[in-house]
Amino acid sequence: MNLYCKLSVANHILQSDYIKVSTENQQLKAERMNLSRDRDGLNWTLGVIFQLKNFPVDNYCPYEDANTKACKPCQVGWVLFQSSCYLFLHIKVPFGHLWRTWQGSRQHCKNNNADLVDIGSQEEQEFILNNTQAYYDEDHGYWIGLTDIAEDGQWLWVDGRNQNLTDGFWKIQPVWGRDCALTNPNNEPLANWNAAPCGQRNRWICESKALIWSG
Repeated sequence: MNLYCKLSVANHILQSDYIKVSTENQQLKAERMNLSRDRDGLNWTLGVIFQLKNFPVDNYCPYEDANTKACKPCQVGWVLFQSSCYLFLHIKVPFGHLWRTWQGSRQHCKNNNADLVDIGSQEEQEFILNNTQAYYDEDHGYWIGLTDIAEDGQWLWVDGRNQNLTDGFWKIQPVWGRDCALTNPNNEPLANWNAAPCGQRNRWICESKALIWSG
């Protein structure tokens, strides 16, 4: 074999080795990115857990059989949508003895490491309406985390976000003496919210962060 042929063979081997090393390097980069994403997801989940006063392990990680637990993004009985969990209180009691005022509903949510639902998009509004049901009469609905208790006419969500009366999904503009908002299954999805006296007893919806990370 002459020198040219030997050099050609050597060059071919080097090119093959280079392609192999480059491929392995790309695979290692992809694995490192996946590990980083998993690490960030675990850190995010731990951050959510650390915000809870008491983490209800049995509610998030119920037994699938006698010996196996499986952890879920939401507690048992809650519904996952995007990155939040929702609890719809469909309490069916004659005369509403277990329905609650706005404040009572919010306290129930807080007792479950959550708060009254904060609606931030049309998709979320439609999801909520798909999971509620009309009951009792046309004035009753589900309490949401929107009120002007702090200052009349200034509607705020429970996270402090302002809600303009010209935006959102109001059916009727709020009037004096009706300081808490509810979503009403009797109304159209995008013309839906009613203001009601905060002492009125209704069903309610709680929302909490899901134990998932979508980064």
